[in-house]
Amino acid sequence: MEQTEFQPTSDWRSLTIYQVMVGSFLHGDDGARGYDELWGPDGERKDGNLRGVIDALDYIKGLGVNAIWLTPIFDSSKAEGGEKLQASGYFANDYFKIDPHFGTEDDFRELVEKAHDRGLYVFLDGVFGHHGGVTKPSPGNHTIDSTPSLSARGESEGTGNVKYPESLDYFKEVVTYWIDKFDVDGWRFDQAYQLCQNGHNYWCEISEAVRSLCDKRREQGKKWGTLGYLVGEDWSDAGGISSRIFSEGGLKSAFDFDGRQLICGEMGEADSGGLDNGWEDVMKVYSPPSERGYYPDDVLPNLFLTNHDGVRVADNFYDDGDEVNLMTRFAILAGYPGPVTLYYGDELADLSRDCDGAQPDNASRTSGHTRPDDDRERRLLNYVRDVMAFRRDNPAMWRGRQEFDRYRQGDAEILVVVKTDDETGNRVAMVFSDRDAEVTVTGTERKVGVRGYVPELVKLN
Repeated sequence: MEQTEFQPTSDWRSLTIYQVMVGSFLHGDDGARGYDELWGPDGERKDGNLRGVIDALDYIKGLGVNAIWLTPIFDSSKAEGGEKLQASGYFANDYFKIDPHFGTEDDFRELVEKAHDRGLYVFLDGVFGHHGGVTKPSPGNHTIDSTPSLSARGESEGTGNVKYPESLDYFKEVVTYWIDKFDVDGWRFDQAYQLCQNGHNYWCEISEAVRSLCDKRREQGKKWGTLGYLVGEDWSDAGGISSRIFSEGGLKSAFDFDGRQLICGEMGEADSGGLDNGWEDVMKVYSPPSERGYYPDDVLPNLFLTNHDGVRVADNFYDDGDEVNLMTRFAILAGYPGPVTLYYGDELADLSRDCDGAQPDNASRTSGHTRPDDDRERRLLNYVRDVMAFRRDNPAMWRGRQEFDRYRQGDAEILVVVKTDDETGNRVAMVFSDRDAEVTVTGTERKVGVRGYVPELVKLN
């Protein structure tokens, strides 16, 4: 396959990440056997492996994304709690070894190299607040103190089995080992609040270790393994996230649960969906993070539609053959001024609402696929490809100054968002309408035909 030259960026706002749940995504026939059981719906794939991800790289690249996030691939095969827990990857028993059910170091190195050949960053999933029975020191002879420890969220949900600062050197080694040995470009951190212990945010030290390593690698002229993107998961509102994992200069990015609720509704059981205030909610989610309660001013919330711990976005918006409400959400995602994440299968309107044997917190762990099953899935997939490619090709989409014009035109409620990137001069418009309409782009004579709930993205220069 002919590849276009890709220039890595240091601007995290440009990231468009594709999340893969390794155990349920795809099984590559020439790879590891996979697991037999995994928390998730009955009848769905449980034997996903790294070879399946490698086989899907062209498809993933074709979505217009520029990064892949793999759920944990570290060896969890000996963790207490049974195979379902082991297959999730979130209870490692060896952080310096690939789980043999997923593949080998050679498989992982091949995945990283082939992803980089396609201009895709690779992010790993790190669980640094709890583990599944680590018994030996790190290669650098550091150990984990497994004393049960409360986090800043308290007894109800904040207890892990990693004590800080006693375990800090071990996890600083983990986070740098995979960057330096395999050219990994960043990390997603599970239950990140677990590292906020005894009034201190230990992400400060871990972030500094990553920054120092990436600076060194850049000075050595390395192209990959220099981005150092770190994003934390804390199921909380903007204030809670800011007071914990953003505090003291710790992490700079976290998943935007507030923004997700504004545009998609709750993460639990399927409900009526977001946008209760119409296009005003788009304006809210596009506003500066500080205006939504995030602090300090330089943090970068990461917007998403679905993850592996809740119901799928299509559960709220895919009745009666209607894919347009999903198109609305993907357009909003494409224009978000910051990093964004797509969950595998959402681009094909995968559903989890009727999955037998699944709880709401794992119902979305459905089988991966890379081909649409019918015309409406094909229409949605093509739209996702178009809007994500538009985001990729127009920096104004993810870092531009924004002007909002919201008004009524007959029966239609219109929102025009004009975005301008001062660095390149790139200028675009996003046109939203709840009815079919012909809209004049604000400040121009440009007329745009738009279908109801199918936003149009227009390059203005």
